[in-house]
Amino acid sequence: MSLKMAVVGTGYWGRNHVRTLAALKSNGVISELVVCDVDAERAESMASEFGCEWCTDANALTSLGVAAATIATPTPQHAPLAISLMKQGIDVLVEKPLAMNEEQAKEVLACAEKTGQVLMVGHLFRYHAAVRKAAELIADGTLGPILHIESDRLSVREPRPDIGVIAALAIHDMDIMKDLMGDIEPNTINCLALPSDNPKIEDHAIIEMGFPKNSGSNPNGVSAVVTVSWRSRIQGKVRVLRIIGQDASLAIDYLDHSGLWIHHHPNNAHGQQWGGFDAAPRERIELPLGEPSLTAELRAFISHANGENNDTPFASGKVGLEGVSMVSSALKAAGRE
Repeated sequence: MSLKMAVVGTGYWGRNHVRTLAALKSNGVISELVVCDVDAERAESMASEFGCEWCTDANALTSLGVAAATIATPTPQHAPLAISLMKQGIDVLVEKPLAMNEEQAKEVLACAEKTGQVLMVGHLFRYHAAVRKAAELIADGTLGPILHIESDRLSVREPRPDIGVIAALAIHDMDIMKDLMGDIEPNTINCLALPSDNPKIEDHAIIEMGFPKNSGSNPNGVSAVVTVSWRSRIQGKVRVLRIIGQDASLAIDYLDHSGLWIHHHPNNAHGQQWGGFDAAPRERIELPLGEPSLTAELRAFISHANGENNDTPFASGKVGLEGVSMVSSALKAAGRE
């Protein structure tokens, strides 16, 4: 069953939603597409470019026959729009973070439960091929017990006016790590955050997390470190994840979509026993050239919205709430909430 969809918010990331859904429309996956933005000129221009309808009022979507919508507006509008659309009978995929705080996020989940509408959250990297391969290698024991996970998500840009790097960037990596640990939430979160020129918005943060005992098949639990920054003036754009196991470790570069590296060190071998770093036995795991993560995420949303998939969404509202909760804990630990 095909359906009519809308994208609410056509800024930088919203445009990617429109482009991807327009391609799915051309392939018959959805029937029609509506672009909705309070900026009439931008909405009309994008609708003309991608061959779809447009409007400026999200409250008009029901009258236009829209059954499902993605929300890619500035973060403060996520929760109010999601609640409004679900009350109108529209299924929603809300970009992350789901809300500005835990209280708002809980209100969104309560509305989804009351209305029975589909609620998904844009935790995009859950659909990344390298992350799914890492989850497979952790689950099948290839890496042995997991000891530590670390990530760097760095770039150079002006701070956002609505949220800082923890809610904008670190939420990705905290959710990825939680996903890889079997969706077990960390039991400790510490954070150091540095303010930007706007003292209310942090532009650099280091987050330390501890996962409970037996996470990652490790009786001692798993440690994790997330580094995020908008002031990476030396390295530029960096998107990497490293997973250290007792028997092998993974290195993932999200900017390299073709594969990842696995480094073998059975039973935590090191030094001469291991052969030294230069002689480290490693191999390349090639990944099949599949569709982009955003396409996979939107296909999943469509399958739930049109009733083809009635299971709990992989990036459910609960996942979104837990993401907001981890962000809140990091901000509190840094003394910023």
